[in-house]
Amino acid sequence: MEAVVYLIFTAIWWMTSLSALLPFVVLLILSKTFRDKWFSFVFSKVCGPLFGPRFASKRKQLFELLEEHLSKSKKSAPLKVLEIGIGAGANLQFYPENSNLTALDMNPSFIQHFNKNRKNYPQVNLDEIVVNYAEDMKDVPSDAFDVVVCTHVLCSVESMDSVMKEVKRVLKPGGKFIFMEHVRFPKTKASYLVQLFAAPLWKIYFNGCCLDRNTADFINKAGFTDVHCEVTYSPTLPLFFRPHISGIATK
Repeated sequence: MEAVVYLIFTAIWWMTSLSALLPFVVLLILSKTFRDKWFSFVFSKVCGPLFGPRFASKRKQLFELLEEHLSKSKKSAPLKVLEIGIGAGANLQFYPENSNLTALDMNPSFIQHFNKNRKNYPQVNLDEIVVNYAEDMKDVPSDAFDVVVCTHVLCSVESMDSVMKEVKRVLKPGGKFIFMEHVRFPKTKASYLVQLFAAPLWKIYFNGCCLDRNTADFINKAGFTDVHCEVTYSPTLPLFFRPHISGIATK
């Protein structure tokens, strides 16, 4: 029944987007500047306050998992961390003490939101902000980071294979990749049809975000020496992005 309700809602969304909202949709498609500003505003001012508290416990668990997997020497020494798709900095409150952060995002409109937020977390030392795509982090050195963080980003990249290759390149040997991403439902579920129906519109409104991506497959086949991945279906989240994976991989 829930899937039917979402299908009806999505049908209305389609009809509205092809009529009353068509000029707005066209602007999103044609203007990268407008698209970036729109997404940074919605993600920081709407999605963050609305869904941030629902993800807080999972983010906390993710960084606790990182602590468990770090060696004793790494726990006591400053950590060099690269966060891909830093956004407004939703993960900063969970960073370990003495974290030296390189923040990367493809959307320059997020920088003002990130700079405002990071002042609240003095345990994080900002080394650099890099505006670039995750598929080609040419300004980021190889074998340089103890940890790469990526949450709610891999849904929007154009090439998962390229991103995984870059993540492995920039990690030190034995480095950790921690991730949390929404993914598609199993194809046997009616909810998967909802995701398929909404996916083209979702991608336009939310800056390339893919509802129907099976991200875990790409992580598992990327060649990490070890991968721990958990799948969850939180009933407090909208059906569109209810399935989530989270975990840690070792180079």
